[in-house]
Amino acid sequence: MIELTHNPAPPKALLDFNETYPGAGPDDFDGEAFRPVKKIVKASLHNDQGGLCVYCEMPLQPDTGQIDHIKPKRGSDGHPHLTFSYTNYAHGCIRSDGCGQRKGDRLLPIEPAPGCNEQFSLSSDGSLEPMPDLNRRNRHLVRQTRDMLGLHSAALIREREKWIKAFVSLLKEHPQLARDFLKQAPFRHILLRLIS
Repeated sequence: MIELTHNPAPPKALLDFNETYPGAGPDDFDGEAFRPVKKIVKASLHNDQGGLCVYCEMPLQPDTGQIDHIKPKRGSDGHPHLTFSYTNYAHGCIRSDGCGQRKGDRLLPIEPAPGCNEQFSLSSDGSLEPMPDLNRRNRHLVRQTRDMLGLHSAALIREREKWIKAFVSLLKEHPQLARDFLKQAPFRHILLRLIS
């Protein structure tokens, strides 16, 4: 996952929307009035996230994917008061078998935020597991988060493995280029687990 830090200055269009529609709720998120604001918010999140899906870390274009509510706006775990809160937004891809589509209206045990990857172990084959020294409860939270987001899909594991091999090869042959590689590579947040 991306260790997401939101821009402290939300887009002006979102601030203006919140001022104009102070009583807006979850039903208004897909409404006509918010539609142009969504595009601006998505582009801002795209910039905050370095062009990657917040959950799987695959590349996204600024106008693709979706705005995902980190804490859901509806359902039994809903936080409707956060429907128009920039810090509750993330830019995510639209995979039917993962990320925000799979998470749905559930709360994530581990949210995309600074330090979120510290409990994950990345294996050389691309699989994600809990860090071995975690207690039973925290191991469960890691697996639950991974499974809720579909981060263990065969396609993602293969893709991560490909980038791990490229990164390890670079570390051996040209270690001075590793930092530049990590600025551009997909999975760059979770790849840091290999050297931490």
